[in-house]
Amino acid sequence: MSNQLDAVRTQNETMNKPVEHFLNQIIKKMLPKMNSRMQNGIKEVHLDPWGLVEHGQDILGTINLGICNASATADYLVTNMRGLSSIAIDSLAIKSFNNDPSDPSKLVGTIEMKGAMGAGLSTNIGGGIEARCGFIHPHVGISGKGKVNDVTVSATGTFNASTQFGKVCLESINISEVMVDFGSVDIHIYGLSIFNIFLQPLIDLIVTLFKGKIKSAITNALSSAINNEIKNEMPQCVSMV
Repeated sequence: MSNQLDAVRTQNETMNKPVEHFLNQIIKKMLPKMNSRMQNGIKEVHLDPWGLVEHGQDILGTINLGICNASATADYLVTNMRGLSSIAIDSLAIKSFNNDPSDPSKLVGTIEMKGAMGAGLSTNIGGGIEARCGFIHPHVGISGKGKVNDVTVSATGTFNASTQFGKVCLESINISEVMVDFGSVDIHIYGLSIFNIFLQPLIDLIVTLFKGKIKSAITNALSSAINNEIKNEMPQCVSMV
């Protein structure tokens, strides 16, 4: 029995190169359909446009209102984010794999993914700034736009496959480490009147939101969308003969 297992392992090691070729062939063939379904799925769950992306409150600084110094508090809204459905996986490829020690006909390994959002991301920015000092409490609305350029997505994960009767089957892929990178975040606010001295602090606050909480929310949304569509495409088999 041991000799038979050794023979199978040796055969599989010899076949590793063509097996990797066939697995990548399977993946390449399914990418166009998977991208299309993923893009439509993002729209169907109302993530493009994404209504309320982030909101909160923060103190931008202190302003002199004549009778006292008061804190200028911003209530901000980031809404109507567009462009998430422009995500496209450019490559999804086998990185490494080995035969399962308990069953040489089965393969386990790692996979890596690269993609991008062709349209970038754009949002509306709203809310208001207010300061209170006794009976004086000026308020100014916040109105602006946000644009994120050169959005790229990368990920790593694992896969399971099998070889039997002259064919290879890709049984499952699980993407677990999704990373979203922004090339630049451009924020434009259309003036703040009496609170104009807080224009740059407000812009800095919104940029920090994009690079932190908003990026995290986008990462979680994409991780779910990618894995759902991969799951819909599995399993896939191809003849090696």
